[in-house]
Amino acid sequence: MQLSLESSITAEIVKAIAEFNLIDDGDKIAVGVSGGKDSSFLLYCLKILQLHFKIDFSLQAVYVDPGFEDSKAETNLRDFCNELKVEFKVIQTNIKDYIQTASNPCSKCAHFRKGAVIEYLKEINYNKLAFGHHLDDAVETFLLSIFYSGQLQTLKANRYLSDNQITLIRPLIYLREAQIIKEIEKKNFKIAKSSCPYDDNSARSKIREDFEAFFADEQLFANLISAMREKDKLELWPAKEDYDLLKKKMQSYWK
Repeated sequence: MQLSLESSITAEIVKAIAEFNLIDDGDKIAVGVSGGKDSSFLLYCLKILQLHFKIDFSLQAVYVDPGFEDSKAETNLRDFCNELKVEFKVIQTNIKDYIQTASNPCSKCAHFRKGAVIEYLKEINYNKLAFGHHLDDAVETFLLSIFYSGQLQTLKANRYLSDNQITLIRPLIYLREAQIIKEIEKKNFKIAKSSCPYDDNSARSKIREDFEAFFADEQLFANLISAMREKDKLELWPAKEDYDLLKKKMQSYWK
């Protein structure tokens, strides 16, 4: 396989690595791969960087099999990793049995899969786990947080898990999904359709449908990205006051 990237793609990835301090010399990085476009593209990009960076880091692909049948993901990934000359690890699980009655199966599945990978990384002494989340994912998460939990949160490019001493990194965080799709199609990657019965039925999928116009409008999308940044000036309401104190204050107004 001939490995190459458009200079504009490389620039955005390296910008993220530099700004958020994603890769250090001696890092041992595992890429959480699913067989989908984003994680496959991330593995491809990191392999290129491994070959050309002055920074020396180890690279491995890790796939968590949730137990659904008729998935071509594992076969495709094994072939892909062989072409890239990247070690490929499969973690067998029965996650499907634990999420069938869950109110939010996608979130529960993601939690279990991440946990399975982290336990494996601790066993092999790897210190970083890379996910293929992109800029659209970050904005979607921001909107999900506002509408479904009433909080201002989004995906962090670099997040240290102190309990496990593992750092989560997202090197594609500055890339738009459309850029990734274009590169995947140009390179004719084999992408396995998800065998998960809950695919496309998550809250994230609904956000994508409801806010499609915002994501298509460059200025609106840029404003959402700006809103995710920490700022010195925030005009927000104060933290919610203790109810008992507030009640006493309200009662004090009356004669």
